[in-house]
Amino acid sequence: MARLLIIEDNPELASLMVAAAQSRGHHAQAVHTGEAALALLRPRAFDAAVVDLLLPDIRGSEVLTALVPNNIPAIAISGVFKGDRFAQEAVNIHGARAFFEKPFELDALLDALEQKCGLPSLAIPPPPPPEAHETEEAVLDLMDLLVPEDEVEELPALAVTPPPLPTRPREITSLPEPHEAIEPGAPLPPEAPPEPEMVLPFGEREKVWTKTAPAEAAPAPRTRRRVLPEWSLEGEIKEATVPRLLNAYYEARHNGELKLKQGQILKVIYFEAGRPVYAASNLANERFARFSLRRGVLNAEGLQAVAALAKENVRTSEAMIRLGFIDAERHRQLVEEQVKEILWSTFGWTQGGYGFSPMRLQRSGRVKLSIFPGDLLLEGVLRMETLVTLRQRMAAQRRLFPTANPPYALHELRLSGPQAMLLAYSDGSKTVEDLLTLTDLSERETLATLRGLELMSILEERREEPSRRRITFGL
Repeated sequence: MARLLIIEDNPELASLMVAAAQSRGHHAQAVHTGEAALALLRPRAFDAAVVDLLLPDIRGSEVLTALVPNNIPAIAISGVFKGDRFAQEAVNIHGARAFFEKPFELDALLDALEQKCGLPSLAIPPPPPPEAHETEEAVLDLMDLLVPEDEVEELPALAVTPPPLPTRPREITSLPEPHEAIEPGAPLPPEAPPEPEMVLPFGEREKVWTKTAPAEAAPAPRTRRRVLPEWSLEGEIKEATVPRLLNAYYEARHNGELKLKQGQILKVIYFEAGRPVYAASNLANERFARFSLRRGVLNAEGLQAVAALAKENVRTSEAMIRLGFIDAERHRQLVEEQVKEILWSTFGWTQGGYGFSPMRLQRSGRVKLSIFPGDLLLEGVLRMETLVTLRQRMAAQRRLFPTANPPYALHELRLSGPQAMLLAYSDGSKTVEDLLTLTDLSERETLATLRGLELMSILEERREEPSRRRITFGL
C-alpha cells in the first residue's frame, strides 16, 4: 500500500481521485492549496503525489520543487497550462515524473503514477462478467432496488396494500402492487389510509463488489427484505453538489458509480468515460413501469397486462414491446428520459452524502446510453427551475465571468445562438441585470442559461470589481 498526496483545488475531482486510488489499495490524502501541501511535507512522508499546476495560493511548480528534496516523486496535471512547453518544464525543470493535461483518464493517470513512481500495483480485479453468474439477477445485486431495474414483481413483505375496491376486485388483486390499478384521479376508499411513499433498501452490494472466492454453499434464495448495509460516504452534498460531482466524473473521464443518499432515499449513477449511462433509485415511483404510467405510455389496464406477462419471468420493457406499447427505439427514449429525471431530482439536494465506487454496470441487454453531462445540466435547469427560484439564485447584481479551467470545452456545448451570445457577454464586467438587457432571450431562459453554465463550472461569480484584464469568450 502506497501513501499518496493529491494536491487539487477542485474538491470533487480530488475526492474522486482519492476514491479511485483507494480502490487500488493505496492510502490517499487530498489537500486543496499549495500551502496545505507544503505543511505536510517531510522526507518520505508520502510515496508519491499528484500536483495541479494551477492552485489558488501558490504555483504548483513551487510544490513540485519542494517535493524533490523530500524524495517524493510526483506527476503534474493541469487544465490551463497545456502543450509540450509546460510538459517539458514540469518534467525537466520542476522534477515531475510525468505530465497530464485535463481532461485525462483517471485510470491512465493512476497507472502512470504507479509505473513512473515505482509504486506497487494493487488494483482490485474487476467483477466477473454476467456470464460468470448463475443468473442475471445475481449481477443486479449491484442495485437491488425494488426489483431489478424495471421488472414488475410482487413484493408482499414490503408492499402497502389497501383494501380491494368492491367494483373492481379482480383488477386490483391481480396487480403485483394493488394500488397501481386505481385510475388516475380516483379517490381511495374512505377506510384506506393515504398511501405513503415507498422507499426500499439497496441489497448487500459489497458481496458483489468484493467477491474473491466462490461461495462454500449454495446461495440462499433471494429475499426482498434486507437490512440496509453500511457503506462509507466520501463527503456531504452540502459541500459538493451533484452537478459538481458530475463535472468531476467528466473531467476525469472516469468509469464507475456515484452513490447518493438523502435520508432513506438512495440513488446510483453509472458512468462510462465520464458520461452517465444509467441511473437507478429506490423510490417506488421512479421504477420503469410507474415512470411509463406517468408518461402516458401505459394505463391501468395496460399495466395489468404487463404485470401478468412479467410474472412469466419477462422483463417489463420486453413485455411492453411484446404487447405493442413501445418499440425498441421508444424503449431507449423512455430509459434516457427516466435516467435524466432521476438525475434532475438530485440537483436541488442540499443535504445527504455521496460515495464513489469503481464498480461498473455489467448487465447484458441493457439500453446503451451516453449522456453528455453539460447538456444534461443545462436541460435540467431549463426544465426544472421555476422563475422564482432562478431569480433567487441569479440575483440582479451578481457578476459572472469565465472560469480559468472549465471541465467542458465550448465546442461540446449545444447552445443556441442567443445562448452563445449570452455566454460571450458574461465576461465579469456585467451584472446579471446588465445581461438581461443585452440578450434576446426571455428572463427565464436567460437566468436558466446562466444558472446552467454556472453549474457546469463554465461561469463563476465575480465578487471583486471588474478590472481591465479579464478572461473573455470573444467580446
